[in-house]
Amino acid sequence: MADLKKIGDLLVLLGAIIGIIQGILWLIPGGTTFSFVTFLGGVLGSLVLGILAILFSLIALVNSGFLKIKALDFGKTNKFIVILIIGILMVLFASDIGGILVILGAIFWVL
Repeated sequence: MADLKKIGDLLVLLGAIIGIIQGILWLIPGGTTFSFVTFLGGVLGSLVLGILAILFSLIALVNSGFLKIKALDFGKTNKFIVILIIGILMVLFASDIGGILVILGAIFWVL
């Protein structure tokens, strides 16, 4: 059980780091990303997606316990649900690979 929680922590950390890197790549003009689907087009779309990727990654890091940012913390109960929802939002909007890793990490975290 403790090993699965450690694997889940590692997957959440790796997914959030990949999400931050993808968010930075979205913010760079003309930068490429690993994302497969773009909902918004143009420079404004990449700016919004970059900010969302960084924000969702920071929320995942805060709620998994790796960072301490009081404004992004959702409390001490139901951390699994918060991290799972953030992972789903990362897949839908910002960071495909990072979101999948965060979802897998949340599932391993609760087992």
